[in-house]
Amino acid sequence: MLGIDVGYSARRKTTGFCGLAWDARAVRWTCHNAGRDEPDRRDVLRRVLPDREVELSAVAIDGPLLPRLDPTPRYRCAESLLSRGAFARRGKPGPTNGGSGRDLHAHATRLANFVLRERRVRPAAHVPAIHARAIVEAFPNLFLGVLCDEADYPRAARRRRKWTDTLYNWPPGDPVIPRKLRRLVESLVPRRAIEGELCLDDHEEVASFVCALTALSVAANRFVAVGCDRDGCIVLSLRELWGRGAPSSVPWAERELRANLARVAADVPHCEPAVYEDGDRWSLA
Repeated sequence: MLGIDVGYSARRKTTGFCGLAWDARAVRWTCHNAGRDEPDRRDVLRRVLPDREVELSAVAIDGPLLPRLDPTPRYRCAESLLSRGAFARRGKPGPTNGGSGRDLHAHATRLANFVLRERRVRPAAHVPAIHARAIVEAFPNLFLGVLCDEADYPRAARRRRKWTDTLYNWPPGDPVIPRKLRRLVESLVPRRAIEGELCLDDHEEVASFVCALTALSVAANRFVAVGCDRDGCIVLSLRELWGRGAPSSVPWAERELRANLARVAADVPHCEPAVYEDGDRWSLA
């Protein structure tokens, strides 16, 4: 598996790579950061996944990816579904066609094509797929966010725009989210010791690790995907680990997504919003 946190600073190494692998005994991962030039990224890719001949089961990239890696940015159904209601205050995605979204989309697409040139990636066997190969869009903010109980959700990120960092060790003093991530790994790769480091504090390492977990979830076909066929989907963690709503025990993210499906269908006539769970589409009922 490969997870990539997209960065494009000309000076700093802000692109995070995380390679995740396992054998009969253990599951382990390695994270390293790269700059934006291809030789550096190629070297870091070799460090996190040394064997060039191994076919990657899935690749997850933290940045907007359109079907067939279309380079033309546009506002997407996934962004609308994950920006309304309670999601609006919980680390929502920005628009692909505005602000920094254009650059993020361009660099995410560039990285996807880079990986396809450098490594073999398995054919996509998941639904919905944006590419013939198993490349998906990750979004660490809400991959982690949906795991958090509504009553305990942080009011704001501790650092500007760093929801992923805040949620990864949330809540302070008794972090529930890392425990849920451990349960996720144990569920997706059972009967193996966990040898990777869960105590991460570097932003790029945290985000790329969450992207690698996104790739693992897709390869195991145990994930939720939000979006539409026209614009692509954002992948979230499996629903059985989602945080409870307040006061209901129904996951708050499920409640909000079901409400947002109807809202977006009414407001955005050119798309057909959908939520998929383990490959099956949610019913609107």
